Amino acid sequence: MSAESSSPVAARKRRKQAAKRRSQRRVVRAGRPRLDVASPDTEMKICAVALDLFADRGFSSVTTKDIADATGFNPALIYYYFGSKDELFRRAVTLAVERAFEQFRLAREGLEHPRDIIYGWLDIHVKEYRTISKLIMIAIDYAKTSKRNVRIDEAIRRFYLDERDVLKAALASGVARGDFRNVDVEETANFISTFLDGVCARAMILKDFDPIVAIGELRSFLNTHLKRKK
Repeated sequence: MSAESSSPVAARKRRKQAAKRRSQRRVVRAGRPRLDVASPDTEMKICAVALDLFADRGFSSVTTKDIADATGFNPALIYYYFGSKDELFRRAVTLAVERAFEQFRLAREGLEHPRDIIYGWLDIHVKEYRTISKLIMIAIDYAKTSKRNVRIDEAIRRFYLDERDVLKAALASGVARGDFRNVDVEETANFISTFLDGVCARAMILKDFDPIVAIGELRSFLNTHLKRKK
């Protein structure tokens, strides 16, 4: 053995490397895991991966172990953060809804004209198409389950209630300002919301259907439909 390899400095270095290897091999055991086993965005990562799995395979088919395998985390960590698959599903749905509306809030900053606000919502469906389409896919799949959860139902319903509020407020403002013709606000808001759902559903069924083009056509239709007659 060389003098260098047997020196105190080299020995300390070897001990540190061995300790690091043991730490990397350490497995999180069942029960309450250590709080430092994952980064601060662990919950967000688990929700994002779960959203993908639920959208691709359906709520009933996905197990907590599937999610643990996909994230690389121990199942105990998932139970620690969420408690159950139902709660993880609810949080994944909530994440999708919050992401869509957060992007809309950012895009809406500085917009004053009601038409721009409505078109901003359409633009979010283009920008966040993948997230919103996943939300709709898992909502459709969840609607088929026999065992319903009130909190999950509310999380899904929240998206449509918030969407309706955005559209109705912009339409009512446009009519009041004289920017739009006197349309039925409730009816028009429901039409826009239903059309956007239909675009996502058709894109799931027909592979050659372009949802982005369809949303652009909705924009053109609204431009004509809302225009005041001189």
